[in-house]
Amino acid sequence: MFDLGFLVFIGFVAAIIGLLVGIGLYRNSGNAEQKVHELNQALADAETKNKQYQQHVADHFSQTALMLNDLTEKYKDIHQHLALGADQLCRDEHGQSLLLDSVLTGDAPSASEPLQAPLDYAPKSDAANSGTLSEDYDLEKINLGQNDEDA
Repeated sequence: MFDLGFLVFIGFVAAIIGLLVGIGLYRNSGNAEQKVHELNQALADAETKNKQYQQHVADHFSQTALMLNDLTEKYKDIHQHLALGADQLCRDEHGQSLLLDSVLTGDAPSASEPLQAPLDYAPKSDAANSGTLSEDYDLEKINLGQNDEDA
């Protein structure tokens, strides 16, 4: 059917084509491994930069909090200094202070008193005046223990 020389030639051509395809696949797989390595390196770099940024933000807010605490303390010191200076400088000829006592005593809440955040609703003292956020708002009250005849 086919000549032996022709079959050898076809086998040789197939081997060369297979070799070329194998070389091409090997080179492409080498590039893929290199790309995977580069992507892993880029991911590691991005994670490192992200952690550094997060640490930078945390440090910034910590420093800001410390500075605000210092500012608050300095404000209190200035207020106390001004109040004492006003008391000493604003006296009449008899040595009596011309300022109101409330200015000197400071009717403002002290730091030891706990502050309460403002409410976003008006508190109700009894259930009859409950507002629209109440669980039983606009529901009819039904007494299950009474018959309709008794009522």
